[in-house]
Amino acid sequence: MGPWSRTPHDKLGRPAHATVKDLVGIDVAKDELVIHLHPQGRCWRVANTKRGLSALGRQLERLAATDALKVGFEASGGYERALAQRLDALGLKAYLLDPARVRSFARAERQIAKTDPLDAALIARCLAAIHDQLTPYVHDRQALRLAEHVRLRDLPLAQAVQLNNQLETIADAAMRRLVQTQIARLKAMALRIEQQIARLIAASPNLSARERLLRSAPGVGPIVAATLLARLPELGRLSSRQIATLAGLAPFVRQSGTRARPARCTGGRPAVRRALYLAALAIVRAHKHPFANIAKRLKTAGKPPKLIIIAIARKLLTTLNAMIKYNQSFLTT
Repeated sequence: MGPWSRTPHDKLGRPAHATVKDLVGIDVAKDELVIHLHPQGRCWRVANTKRGLSALGRQLERLAATDALKVGFEASGGYERALAQRLDALGLKAYLLDPARVRSFARAERQIAKTDPLDAALIARCLAAIHDQLTPYVHDRQALRLAEHVRLRDLPLAQAVQLNNQLETIADAAMRRLVQTQIARLKAMALRIEQQIARLIAASPNLSARERLLRSAPGVGPIVAATLLARLPELGRLSSRQIATLAGLAPFVRQSGTRARPARCTGGRPAVRRALYLAALAIVRAHKHPFANIAKRLKTAGKPPKLIIIAIARKLLTTLNAMIKYNQSFLTT
């Protein structure tokens, strides 16, 4: 059965053989959404507009009559936000999938071809395979605004670093002054966004309460706290292992036959891992925080510096996860 074939439907528009295993994969683009119903194989399109989302909402409500429907979609540069808001308003169980994980799933299936209908079907199959490991998406408008601010703050800083790396190779004095002026402008722009981030957090009771908890921990300043709030909204809702894996700080065993290599941390969210790495580095250098004792023991055991910093970052993250979960500051944990 091809991706565009249709199955018999009942009077409510549901597939005649709908089951509790119904899953929907949605491929999001700027102008349209491609929807795939798994395992029936039904596929259709709607415009990524208010009218199209309303029509899709009515279709999904009919499919969800058994309360068993699960919907998966990928992050798509912000084009998925209206869809996420609609799914949340409908009370549907939705999952925001990591695009890298979906691509890995495609490679595991040896799927090379890539079209919007194929991608929608792939998202649905990926959701069918891993939904038990995922946390349902929670739409938080303030958190989304914060995520946008944090992302835009990171952009000028990344550009400033790139330009600064070129300074040593620029011989012309006039060009050096021009680049230095641009670096100063980019840093000033990042600073203004940081001020907006602080005001945004202060205006939200939920965000400000969580920020106070996070900043009670060693090494967690305003930028690290904002990064965690914006880029790791699952904090406090997952187990220690799950949150460490999500951040790319969980070591995975690498063993084959009689050969065993050191465990390795990989994957995860780079911005979160980078923020926690810098926080852990500050802790190790301070020599006075409770976590510094862990660093000292690892150093005495002969562990390399980078492994020590990663271990501290992981310990910090799991501690922060427990703090948010039980609503306790660091001093009382």
